Amino acid sequence: MKNLLFSILIISFCTAKGQTKLHLDSTLKGHYIKTYGFYENRMCIPFFCDPFFDKNYKKNDTIGLCGRYVFVDTLFNVRIQPIFSLPCWQQPRFSEGLCAVNINNEIVFIDPDGNIILKTGLSACTFNQNKAMPFKNGLSKIYQGSQHVKKYQHIYFINKKGEKVKSDVYVRIIPKNQNPTIFIATNIEKTNNELENKVNLFKVPEYIPSVGKMGFYHADASERLKIQKGFINNKNLQLIQYRCGDYQTENMAIEDTIYCGKYVFIDSLFNIKIAKGFKIPCAFEPEFSEGFCAVAIDSNIVYIDTLGRPVINTGLKACNDENNKASTFKNGIATLFQGDAKNRGFYTTIAINTKGERVKLLEFDELALAEEKFHLFKNLQKEECTNCFVGKGKSNGIWFLIERNGKIRKKIERL
Repeated sequence: MKNLLFSILIISFCTAKGQTKLHLDSTLKGHYIKTYGFYENRMCIPFFCDPFFDKNYKKNDTIGLCGRYVFVDTLFNVRIQPIFSLPCWQQPRFSEGLCAVNINNEIVFIDPDGNIILKTGLSACTFNQNKAMPFKNGLSKIYQGSQHVKKYQHIYFINKKGEKVKSDVYVRIIPKNQNPTIFIATNIEKTNNELENKVNLFKVPEYIPSVGKMGFYHADASERLKIQKGFINNKNLQLIQYRCGDYQTENMAIEDTIYCGKYVFIDSLFNIKIAKGFKIPCAFEPEFSEGFCAVAIDSNIVYIDTLGRPVINTGLKACNDENNKASTFKNGIATLFQGDAKNRGFYTTIAINTKGERVKLLEFDELALAEEKFHLFKNLQKEECTNCFVGKGKSNGIWFLIERNGKIRKKIERL
């Protein structure tokens, strides 16, 4: 009995020690919950390593986690390590104790501890668009793409043993542009009223077609509104994760499925503008400003332009123990934060211009465009303010007119 109790204590201690808690600020935590949501006390999210919370982690806590997808519980403890990838056609979520994920490019169902319970034998990421829906009443609806005919899918149900179960599948027909020869087949739960009246319903054949527009991100009303708010805030391009939930897969073109699960930049019309060649840095979220955006390319932090071309190589690693960061450009200047691998949370700051050249503007406080502030100074004329800043020396409090390269042009006096 004593040995049994001792063993239980040891197991409990190791389990608790092995868990890492994801520390996030309240805004990002709320965004994750709203975007991904908890299902049966589990949520699949990217493990975001925020340098401002480094002090909350013990040594080696985040190794192998930063930037990768994990399952967390409602306290944001990591319950399933990144032993899996995202399937290309669905967002993983638990239902009836099981969840479909991608392991070795196969759709498999895991339990809340990450153990593989059921294998479907379907590839997780191919042009076939295979997907397995969450279990409901002991059954999962399977969409198996045809290997020979693109844009068509075979639909059937399986039980928790992986056995096929006979069941009718009904869809509602939605006319597209009032053309009866083109339609979107939307899967629904059949209701008695609809079955009795046969309202816009038909029993699905072995295969159904899908239609869509190439190079376009389909978003439902709530997601579209959220993305549009970002464009209102002066963003010409926005970073999104190209989701392939039910709404997307029922509307997208087969060619667009290559984007599923990947991060892409879209314009205000939801057209995909940049989709290849970059990854997400580990310590910050990429955002365009003044035509530039810092992303990860070949493990380095690089600024790209609105065509996706690398234009500034910062020389900083995108994902290592330093947790390097790069800010957006403002008034032609961006700040690089080079982390200290030995002293986590400490940074050396470097200011650069749009040519990648180092400037000395960090030596001044209250920096502002001179053309906007010239009227606040006695000896400053608008004509001499072009491409200059005004700023106050950090050490002496004296105001200066400063060129973009950090060179002081003259002292100025406040009114």
